[in-house]
Amino acid sequence: MQSALGFDPNDLPNAGLSMSRLVAFESPGLRKLLKCGLRRGMTDAQLSTVVEQQWQLQLTSPEIVQLLSALHDRGWFTRVSPEGIWKTHLGSSRSL
Repeated sequence: MQSALGFDPNDLPNAGLSMSRLVAFESPGLRKLLKCGLRRGMTDAQLSTVVEQQWQLQLTSPEIVQLLSALHDRGWFTRVSPEGIWKTHLGSSRSL
């Protein structure tokens, strides 16, 4: 069964994220999500909007929870406390 995301988040590489890797992802939704997290990052509301626009899913859907977990595990996309802003981190990899 194909994921609503169009890819399996567990199949993402376990290496640091670079701009060349980011723009090479086949999923336009994943590229958009990670690009939106660069620079200033995103609030929860902005993240929710991107998720809804790209995949027609809610932040609490199992697919999005799995995606955010996979991105967090790799150190690519995390929620920065105490600001609560979601940011993309180039060069990060927690799995290695």
